[in-house]
Amino acid sequence: MQQSGSRSSDRASAERRGRVRYAVLALCAVGAVVSQRASAQLLVDPLEVTMLVAGTDRVSSTFSLSNTSDSPVQATISRSDWDRVENGDNRFLAAGSTGKSCGTMLSVSPLSVRIEPHSSRVVRVAVQTGAALTKECWDIVFVEEVPQRASTKGNSLQYIFRTGVKVYVAPPGLPRDAAIEDMAIVDAPPAKPVSSTPAKPVNNASSPSAAKRQVAIRFHNTGGMNLVAKGRLEFRRLDNSLATQVPIAEFPSLPGALRRLLVDVPNDLAAGDYVVLALIDFGGAELVAGQIDYQAK
Repeated sequence: MQQSGSRSSDRASAERRGRVRYAVLALCAVGAVVSQRASAQLLVDPLEVTMLVAGTDRVSSTFSLSNTSDSPVQATISRSDWDRVENGDNRFLAAGSTGKSCGTMLSVSPLSVRIEPHSSRVVRVAVQTGAALTKECWDIVFVEEVPQRASTKGNSLQYIFRTGVKVYVAPPGLPRDAAIEDMAIVDAPPAKPVSSTPAKPVNNASSPSAAKRQVAIRFHNTGGMNLVAKGRLEFRRLDNSLATQVPIAEFPSLPGALRRLLVDVPNDLAAGDYVVLALIDFGGAELVAGQIDYQAK
């Protein structure tokens, strides 16, 4: 087991990928709001594509667009750069602006497609490298439904649905490494105001807004490839017996990136002194670990 701030050894096994789903809904409003709820007509699958490139060989993959409606759908397809901030939010940037995208070696076709009712089309993503690829690159391919003309006159609200497919391209054998840089006990964010609208009851014991304290973990992807990790927090008494444990939900991390994870301290933890041990499995040969002291009152 690694201690905080250390690296794991490389793993020679095949890359394990979690599936990260992403969709953007852009709203363009003109005039009064319509009462009918809108929904996307296209189903896009998968929402993440990974391609391993050896040497200069051409490699390709596909994703499908399925029209679930009774009307034809026209869609445009475009590329963008993207990255992820420490809290896990995605940022979408102009194509070619980050230096992390695959650039001209990546091609997508077609760029415009018409899909008949209850039918499917395939979009092909291909990579042709002019030289051996030495590091991972990534893009996002947006599928945007072209809005249909309003069937009625007067004011209306127009919805534009856009779905993103994340594309990763990497050579084989990249190192899979990670470290927990530090851990801290922090105050949980203030509870959100209670709405006057009746709502279903929630379990306050597991609600982030009800927790008084959280464990903040800075996870660092120190390797060369995209990681999907998950783990747990163990709350151990001073005699090393386990008091309780809390799961750390699955999360992705780009090469070189830092992720700040927030995990609730259990509200029912008995008063006393504890050692909080973070154990994260990122697909390497060993788990990465860190620890911090905590006093429950």
